[in-house]
Amino acid sequence: MTADTNTLPDSDTFSINDIYKLGIEVQRKIVHYKYSMKKTIILLISITTFITCSPTKPKAGQVSTIDSTLQVRVDSILQNKLSELDATAGQVIVMEVQTGEIKASVGTDSMPQESGLVRTVSLLAALETGKVKLSDTINVGNGILAIGRDTLYDHNWHRGRYGKITVEQGFGLESNIANYKIVRKAFKNEQTLAESLAKYGYQVKDTSLVYNSLGYGIPTTPLQNLTFFNAASKTTIKQVLEYAVSDGLAKLAQSDKVRVAGATGTIRLPNGEYGVEFCGYFPADNPKYSIIVSINKKGLPASGGLMAGEVFRQIVDYMATE
Repeated sequence: MTADTNTLPDSDTFSINDIYKLGIEVQRKIVHYKYSMKKTIILLISITTFITCSPTKPKAGQVSTIDSTLQVRVDSILQNKLSELDATAGQVIVMEVQTGEIKASVGTDSMPQESGLVRTVSLLAALETGKVKLSDTINVGNGILAIGRDTLYDHNWHRGRYGKITVEQGFGLESNIANYKIVRKAFKNEQTLAESLAKYGYQVKDTSLVYNSLGYGIPTTPLQNLTFFNAASKTTIKQVLEYAVSDGLAKLAQSDKVRVAGATGTIRLPNGEYGVEFCGYFPADNPKYSIIVSINKKGLPASGGLMAGEVFRQIVDYMATE
């Protein structure tokens, strides 16, 4: 069974495997299914059950895994930041790494949109080809790179440059040029990149070797990104996620109570707004919880590390002392 099936099974035959296969695609397409209100509600309940239960063995009769005290505190932290930024939308999800249970979920449930966090997925995909190593050197020059009719800019193009840096540094410093040069070395063309991203559940809508690795042309959701980071915490990419916080642009996400790891994401959305995000987990050496912070705001400045990262840190500090 796939999400493209025109007729879904009756609710009493809708298994957990069906829900898993539908995955994020259900979130994208559910509005298109012509179900009666009753069946739509049943489908949504099934999806919620999948999300909140253990991925290996659902807990019979479980209604909710939300920690009500944590939920209230996380909501307060998020709302304060949204007010400060005059943001248009925001969402935070806290998940238990080992079980996949959601402990808190606040803010606006967003429809799929592009996300700068996809650069983490593209890096992992590149590393797994064996053609790229974190210690490899990349020359990003003066922060401006012309590629045919396209031009990539690093965030510091107008006030300096990074020059020669490692792959690890390029990721931690959110260098768009480093990101592009990494995928260009690892993948033959945009189609092979798209196929590799699809292995992690990311479906490319508009293929581009220049922009897909930055998150453009790939609709996703905070829950999908958080689920990916849960898995990434158990892979070799965890080294670069720790570096991004300790030495990269995500320093504001650091907690003085526990060591954390994660990545920032900043992207300009089709409506002109900016999506600023941070997704990470703690403790870094033995992850127990993962958190994603997603905020949409108008205008500059826009920084996933400075804005979403601060929300992440406040939540981690609270949880580490409870």
